[in-house]
Amino acid sequence: MVADMIAPHSSHTPDPIKLRDFDEIVASDTLHVIMGYNSVNYFVYKGTPMGYQYEMVQQLCKDMGLFLDLTVNNDVEEAFRCAAFGKCDLIAMELNVAKNRFPRIVFTDSLYKMRSILVQRKDSAGLVQVKDLKHLSGKTVLIPRKTIYQRQLLELEDSLHIDIDIVPLGEVGTEDLCNLVAEGRVDYTICDEHMARTLWAYYPELDFSVIVSKPQPVAWAVNSNSQVWLSKLNSWIETYKKKGNLHFLQRKYFDHPVLYLFGMPHEHSLSGGKISKYDDLIQKYSNEIGWDWRLVASLIYQESRFTTDFQSPSGAFGLMQLMPGTARHMGVNYNSSAEEQLKGGLKLLHYMDTAFAIYIDDESERHKVVIAAYNLGMAHFYDAFELAKKHGKSPITYAVVIECLKCKSKPLYYNDPVVKFGYLNPWYVERFVREIYARYNAYCAVFPEK
Repeated sequence: MVADMIAPHSSHTPDPIKLRDFDEIVASDTLHVIMGYNSVNYFVYKGTPMGYQYEMVQQLCKDMGLFLDLTVNNDVEEAFRCAAFGKCDLIAMELNVAKNRFPRIVFTDSLYKMRSILVQRKDSAGLVQVKDLKHLSGKTVLIPRKTIYQRQLLELEDSLHIDIDIVPLGEVGTEDLCNLVAEGRVDYTICDEHMARTLWAYYPELDFSVIVSKPQPVAWAVNSNSQVWLSKLNSWIETYKKKGNLHFLQRKYFDHPVLYLFGMPHEHSLSGGKISKYDDLIQKYSNEIGWDWRLVASLIYQESRFTTDFQSPSGAFGLMQLMPGTARHMGVNYNSSAEEQLKGGLKLLHYMDTAFAIYIDDESERHKVVIAAYNLGMAHFYDAFELAKKHGKSPITYAVVIECLKCKSKPLYYNDPVVKFGYLNPWYVERFVREIYARYNAYCAVFPEK
């Protein structure tokens, strides 16, 4: 909610960063993660980032006090290359553990075990061509490159004395191939057990009855030089499993597929959907003030879940949760349309951005401060700027501002002559900003900037 007035990433490979271990990750306050984009591990539904792997990584970041910097990439080989050359700290995919899968890559302790499943299309009578793995002889099976599926199929060839035409494809995810099988454009592919348990609800024409492998350990992967980070991850995984969190997520995403998501494709990012029905308006007015529309969308989600008629106990109302006094200054009232509410809220963002520009030169740092002020009101931030100047903090960044705001909970500082607006305990503001930027980062991984 808004008190009365008184960093983007995309789905392409991130720029190289220095090889990092745990201390460097913590010092940077950010965890660089590569994750697959599909209806199991990561997607956006009704503006909410979701997914099995996504929820695990979110909890990991929360427990370790880190911001999540997410890159989506369904190309496993490219993900391995990024980790091997220090372009990410963690590959959060369902990776089958195997020796020598990729140079300079090491796996965490196993998260769980999974089997690989043959995916094929049923005919009009509900029958399939391959009822036994021996029937794969002479068949063409398309798979994503550098997955464990190629090794498993080669082992089948040797053990069953058959010949399979194995075709690895780059930049194609497992779910994409399953979709092609459902459309009749591809005859066979392989997926893991989790994908099969999800897709059966949406694709009754697909068959997942033929098991390709015994249960294999599945894990995450990191750079082999990051030994302290690996140890910390393994300790976290052990605790996470003991708490029953993995079991909970399996029930949520696989035993009861989430909301039968493809029933509402316009609200699902995997089906070309939008963050909200207001995307076009958010883009229009965000462009006018030079803000990333996905950051604004994340703020709106945090404030109102894209609901126009929501009113908080304090009186804040509408999509942008403007307080009545602020709303009047922005030309908005309780009867304003959704577009008028958006226009007024963006006008307020622009006003604060302009007012803070004389204190903070860096735009990305300033936008974080503006988001914080949107929640808290502007007054206390002028105190923070004055404290920062008095104590020689230069340049003024978001972290510096938060540090100075926290100081206002102590008599030494809130009684300082430069402080005009008194005591403050801003514990909730950091969480507000962190959640908005985590969601923003998740939006950036899927939706174009425009």
